Amino acid sequence: MGFWIREGKKLPDTLFSWDELRGISRKGALLAALKEKAALYSPEDLEQMLNRYSKKLENVPADYADALKHFARIQIVDGYHRMMTADLDGIHASIRISSSWISFVDDAKSATTKKTPGDRLRSLKYLIAAYTIYICNEPVHPVGMPFPGGFQVEQYDGVYYCPVRAVWNDIEEAFCKFCPAVQSRDVDLDLSKDERDLMTKKEKLTNYFYNFKG
Repeated sequence: MGFWIREGKKLPDTLFSWDELRGISRKGALLAALKEKAALYSPEDLEQMLNRYSKKLENVPADYADALKHFARIQIVDGYHRMMTADLDGIHASIRISSSWISFVDDAKSATTKKTPGDRLRSLKYLIAAYTIYICNEPVHPVGMPFPGGFQVEQYDGVYYCPVRAVWNDIEEAFCKFCPAVQSRDVDLDLSKDERDLMTKKEKLTNYFYNFKG
């Protein structure tokens, strides 16, 4: 992988300042900056992030913990590789990013300047999240990510739904307030996907027959 930087020496707790990214307003410039900063990290950093996440799940039931670890790898490792190999055409590169970017940078700066050994990896977490949210317009938690109660992140009719989107909105260091997903509807929590598909099909047919102006 040509984007890794390996120098064989201990890296400082902070590799860059988030202030360097604050003034970016277009997707192309943001992607270039994210890739530049993310290239300061190594495969070992990604594995260390996963190991730290696994330690937090030591008291979680094994089946659920295994599912969370699976999606954490998608979120962290796959997310990193998607970011480092991504490219945007001219039209998409010129698209303005959401105005929430300034608040995202403020949160990232606050979370990664605690002067603790975790600052460096927290910056990497924010870089990957920034790519997912502001370049891909996707939720940080991958589609299929399970939550207690048997619910999960879903994409339905082009919209991302999350069962805890509203609950975690005000939690410090949570990405929810920047996430493009919306809170799951009651129908998402009560019906299976097949049942929703059938209901949606019936609604579209009803709407067609009542509103057709031919």
